[in-house]
Amino acid sequence: MKKIYEWKYDDNHSVQMPMATIQGAQEGPIFTVTSGMHAGEYAGILAAQQLIQTINPSELSGTIKIIPIISLEAFMMRNMQLSPVDSREVHYHRPGNPSGSYTEFQIDKLFELTKDSNYLIDIHAGEFAQALHPWVPVPLVGSEETQVASISLARGFRVEYIELKRDPKAIPALCIAMAEHGIPNIWVECGKNGIPTPEHVSINYDGVISALQTVGMLPGSPDRPDQIEISGRRYQINAGQSGVWHPAIKEGDIVDKGQFLGRLTDVFGDELETYYAPERSLVLYYWTSPAINYDRQPHGYDWHTGLISMITMEE
Repeated sequence: MKKIYEWKYDDNHSVQMPMATIQGAQEGPIFTVTSGMHAGEYAGILAAQQLIQTINPSELSGTIKIIPIISLEAFMMRNMQLSPVDSREVHYHRPGNPSGSYTEFQIDKLFELTKDSNYLIDIHAGEFAQALHPWVPVPLVGSEETQVASISLARGFRVEYIELKRDPKAIPALCIAMAEHGIPNIWVECGKNGIPTPEHVSINYDGVISALQTVGMLPGSPDRPDQIEISGRRYQINAGQSGVWHPAIKEGDIVDKGQFLGRLTDVFGDELETYYAPERSLVLYYWTSPAINYDRQPHGYDWHTGLISMITMEE
C-alpha cells in the first residue's frame, strides 16, 4: 500500500508524509525505514525508493514501512537542513507536543506512523553544503536488549566507522524517544553535498537489506564488513563572525592536535580567524560552502556558522 498522509497544522501549513507499506507473505516484525528528514539528503531518499520498488513480498517475513521523504514540503522547496516553516531542526525534537511548533507537530505525526515498529533505520547524508564521510551513529539508550539490537542493525553497512553514542546529550531527541519506546534504532550518515552517487545509494540500500536479513525478515546471510567502533567526544568548529570559509581539510581526515584546519576571511580575502585542532580527531564532515553567516542562528541553532564536525580519536 502506498499513501501520502496529510495533517493540517494551521490555515497556511500542513504536514504531508508519503509511506509505502509492504506486507510479507510470512508473519514477522515491523521494520521501518525513513529518510528525507533534511530535504537535501538525497542518497537515502533514492535508496528508500529502490527498497519500495525491489523488495519481494513473497520473500518477506513481517511488514516493512518505508517513509522516503519525511519533510516533503522542504524537499519540494529544495530547502537545506532547517524547516522552511519554522527554521527548526527536525531531528532534535521529541514527539508528544503536537500543539507546539510546526516541527513538533511534524515529529509527533512521524512518531504516530512509526511507534508500532520493532526496528527503525533513519537515513541521512551531507546536505548541499556538507562533504561527509559515511558512518553510522548508534544511540545506546533504552534497555540493554534495545541497545544490542541497535548495534546489530548497523553491522551490515559498508562504512568505515560506527559511532557508539552513550551520552544522551549527544543523541537526537527523536532517537531517544524511539529507544525509550522499546524500538532499536540507528541513523545512517551516507552521502555528500546533496549528490546521490550510485555508491552512496548502494551503501544505504545494501545496509538496510543486511539489517532485514539480520532480524530474519529476508532470506540470506547479512553482510558483515569490517568496521571500526568509535565513541569519542563529538564537537564542532564554528566561526565567530561572518565571512568566507577556506577549509584545509577534507572529510575522513584524521588530524593531530594543533593541526591547521582552515581560515576565515572577509569578502576581500583578508584573514579574520584561523582554526586548529584542539585534539587528535576524525573529520566526520565539513561545510564546503564558503559563505558563513554568523547572524543567521534561528532559535540559537549554529548550522549556518558551522565549519567542521569532528570526533576525538585515541592514538
